[in-house]
Order: sequence, then C-alpha cells, then structure tokens
Amino acid sequence: MKVFNRIIFLLTFSLSFNLFAVTSADIENANPKGQTVEFWVQYSDERLDAMKARAERFEAETGIKVNITYKGHYGKVQSAMMTTAGTTDQADVARGYGNAAADMYQIGAAIDQTILAESKKWGVTQSDIDDWGANWTVGFSAYFDGNPKLLHEVGKSLEVVYYNKDWLNELGLSEPQTPAEFAEAACAATNSTFSGRVGDTASLGYEIDTDASNFAAWVFAHGGDVFDYDSGQYILNSSEAVAAMEFIQGMANKGCAQVTRDKYADQQYLGLGSNLFALSSTSGITYFQKAIEEGYNGQWEISKVPHTTKNPVMNLYGGGLIMGNTGNVDKMVAAYQWMKYISNTENSAVWSTESGYGFVRTSSADHPLIQAKRNELPQYDRSLGLIQYGKGEPSVPAYYSVRGEIEKAYAAIINGDDIMSTLNALNDEANAILADAIEN
Repeated sequence: MKVFNRIIFLLTFSLSFNLFAVTSADIENANPKGQTVEFWVQYSDERLDAMKARAERFEAETGIKVNITYKGHYGKVQSAMMTTAGTTDQADVARGYGNAAADMYQIGAAIDQTILAESKKWGVTQSDIDDWGANWTVGFSAYFDGNPKLLHEVGKSLEVVYYNKDWLNELGLSEPQTPAEFAEAACAATNSTFSGRVGDTASLGYEIDTDASNFAAWVFAHGGDVFDYDSGQYILNSSEAVAAMEFIQGMANKGCAQVTRDKYADQQYLGLGSNLFALSSTSGITYFQKAIEEGYNGQWEISKVPHTTKNPVMNLYGGGLIMGNTGNVDKMVAAYQWMKYISNTENSAVWSTESGYGFVRTSSADHPLIQAKRNELPQYDRSLGLIQYGKGEPSVPAYYSVRGEIEKAYAAIINGDDIMSTLNALNDEANAILADAIEN
C-alpha cells in the first residue's frame, strides 16, 4: 500500500510540478546571509506583532530578513501554499498542522526537512533533538516512504482534563484515573449541586467538545489509534474506538454528558460551577483560569486523560512550520535558520508566554518567564509533566476533511446513534476521502 501511495504521489507530482533537486552538498555550500524569507501565518494582532518583533531581532543577528504575512486561518494558509506550488510566489515557510503538511508534500508544495536537519553546517545537533523530545518526533509522517520530517514544532498543546477540584472533594471522590472512575464522577456531579455554583444552570458531569482531537484523545486513552500507517488506512472502527465511544455514549445515555452547547461552552459552564469536567487543550489554560476566577473562584486542576492503558497516552498537537518547495537553496537554508531560531530555548519560552501554547524545548522549563508562570499557575506546571505521554494525530493527506466527518459521527454517537454502524460508515468515508486525495 505504501509503495502504491508513493507511486501515485510521484506521478501526481511529476505531472504538475518541476522536481527541485537539492542535494546535501548544495545545502552545505549555501549562503543564507542577505536572503529574505517569506513566512505565511494564521495569527494576527498581538501574536503577529510579537512574531514580527522577533523577526527584527533575527535580522539584526543574522542578516536574514523575514517578511511575515497574515493569510487568514490555517485552511487559507494551506490553500495559498498549494495554489502557488512550483512558482516563485510560494512562501519559504508556512504555519500549519501535520495533515496540511502531508497534503502539501503530496503535491510537491512542501519538502522533507530531514536534509536540512542533518546538515553538519546548518542543521540541528543531537542535543537539540534530545531537548525537543516528543516534540521532535511529532513532525515525522510515517505515511510516506522514508518517514519524512514535514513539520518543525514551535508550540504544542495537549488534550487534558480540566475539573472543579472543590466539587470533586464535595463528592468525596479522587481525581479519576480510569474511564470508569471518570464516568462515576460525572454522574455523581450530574445528580448533585455544587455549593459554589454561580447561577441556576443545571448540573452536568461532562460537556463534550466533539472536535476530532477530543475523539482521538479518548481513543488513545483506550489504547487505540485513528490511523494504521502499516496499511495506510484509517481504523476509526477499531475495537478501541468502539470501547471509547461506548464509554462516552454510556455517560450520555445516563444524562451525565452531552454535546457542548456552544463554542467554548465547556469553559463557561465549568467556570460557573455547573459542569465538573471538560476535555480541552492546554493552550486554553488561561481561558479556563479566567472563567473560574470570574465564576465560582475556587480550586481547579488539570489532569491526564483517564485511560485503560498501563501509562497515559495523550493527544499532543499544534501547528508547526512547513517549508515550501521553492528550490532556492540559499533561501531554504535561511528559512531553516529562522525555524531553528524561533524554536530555540529562549524563544520557545518567550513565545509560550506570549501565545499561550506550550514550549517545545525541555530546557525552556528553566527560563525565568516559564518559572514565573509555573509558580503563578500550578496547573500549567503540571501540564509540563504530561508532555512525555504525548502521541500525535495522523499526518496524512486530507485529514482536515476527515476531521469534519469525525466530528459529525462523534456527535451522532453521543446523541444515541448505533456505535458500530456509525463508526463503520465513518471509517469507510474517511478511507474514501483519503483514496480520492491520493488519486487526484
């Protein structure tokens, strides 16, 4: 299957674009000084200003200019990269997720960064790789032959459980370690009223954001995966996925869980003390903090996702840096120096405090800004210890479209649809989307 996929990729690529042949020798002999790196991003306002300020410092230090352009949301960045592939209008670096990088790589709009990472003159050291830890490995895609490095990480998030610690204490329960304990606590909360509740919203154990990353988090926690790289196929109907959905639907059938009422409603109602649990990204930790401080204003905590596995398995994700396939070796090396710069120990720490995303360097943990945040927010400190359990979602073509199908199926299951038939239909549709992406 992988060989077939590779053949299709090469045919598609050769029919559409010129293959830019860049060798290791070309990389070693490159001269990045004086180059201008085009960098397309999805963030705006304060985050954009912060990144532009960093680009100015980078230019002063290296002589390499970085021109940062806001392109809209992640989907628009991806679209712009794919429509300009093989032209001089393409960006040198773009922000995106692993699935977007896979889409770009398949049509030749992005390159395998391994050739740059392994450069003796311009690449990264083994100590750098060790310092990235799990954040380094997330950027590889086993879907393609050679397991190419398609993403350079700059900020990561984990899917974690947020919970009302005061309420859990009132219920006489401890932090849940297994799905069964989580369900027990969710139902106990649904059938009680928290003493610190603000307003009269009915109690609920768990308000579920049906995002695909939430679905994957529960499947991971049950020992499964959403994609099998050996077969090159989705496995959204695996026994582990079924078990995860039986657990979720079981809570919903008892009235202890429901689909979230609005975007970020899980933050709102946990803050009011009417919801016990939420499963969400660590990038939202300050938003949960604010909601709680403006609400019941008591004790709260984050924890690992309750699991059936020996050790926790947690969904680690976030947008990284994709290198465009421009064929200009001097600009490629210049772009890679920029990528390394904004992910070094110092900048990883600073960006974490500026953006809300977790840092990608272990060494950043000792940075004064991070230390201050850890002391100020113990929940953030705890989140750092959970990164070691990180596992990434698939970096395969068309996963963006598949995510939308997962969300619909997930909501349907919560609302009572048959689990097996829904997951079977979802899996068939996901693999059909993948096949279409490969063939077209």
